[in-house]
Order: sequence, then structure tokens, then C-alpha cells
Amino acid sequence: MKIRILAFSLMICLISCRKAEIPISKFVGTWYDTEYIVPGKSSILIKKDSSFYYKSAGCDWRVVSKGNWKIIGDSLELNSTSSDTCYKMFPFAECIPFGKNNRKDILTIPNCDPVNNKSFAIFIKERFYIKNDSLVYKLKSSSGCPDTLKITFARTQKIRK
Repeated sequence: MKIRILAFSLMICLISCRKAEIPISKFVGTWYDTEYIVPGKSSILIKKDSSFYYKSAGCDWRVVSKGNWKIIGDSLELNSTSSDTCYKMFPFAECIPFGKNNRKDILTIPNCDPVNNKSFAIFIKERFYIKNDSLVYKLKSSSGCPDTLKITFARTQKIRK
């Protein structure tokens, strides 16, 4: 009898320790950037079918990405898929010190010529989590970005002035 009570107590303890996952529906939908230094806008469309589409644009630049997502604990992980259109590629979050950009362009199709300098943002295990009503990016230490950089998306578009 003592063994049954002990086993039951142990089972209750283990069940109560399990971290509750955030429902998929909290992530699904369109998320809009909340802040940007230059005039521009970005959005991430999280679809129910475990795919996503990212787009960003400014004065003379356009960026897109597409791929798949999965939930890891309480976070959403985005991973880009390859593109059959000619784009310059770069990581989603990469900070390069002023005057240090000596990186050679990487193209989605070797030796192609991107139209209007369109780019493709590469998402590799990029993690986002929900805080209050926002989708917040978890900055990677390998990005070279300062800890003060915050990339946050909201369900509603920011008001343009």
C-alpha cells in the first residue's frame, strides 16, 4: 500500500513539473514590427500549416523569406527553406560594425543577378517567444548585435507619422 501511495505521489509531482506549452493558435497570424530605425516595415505571417512568410521593405530595399516553424517549449523556431528565385542572402539578425562590411554577396542561385537588389533573410533556428501581446526575438550571441537590440512584433501595425 505504501508503494502505491508513493508511486501516485511521485506521478503527481512529475505531472505538475511539466512546463505547459503555449497553444499554436497564439502564434498563428500576422505579426508586424513595432520599431525600426529607418523608414521601413516588416511582418511575419505564421500559417497554421507550419509555414511562415517574412517580408521587410524600406526606401530602396526589399527582403523576403519563407520557411517552416515549430514550437520548442514556449518558443517558436523559424527555419528558412531554399528559394528558386535569385536573391542576395544574409542572416535574419546580424550586426556588422560600421566600415567592417567586407562580406562577399551570397546568392540563392549561383552567378545570378538579383532584380532590384532584392534580398532573402536566412532564418536558422531563430527563436521567438510571446511576452504580453508581443512576439519577441531571442537574440543569438553569434549575431554580433548588442544586448540592447530588441526585435519585437505585434498583432497590429504601428502608426506611421
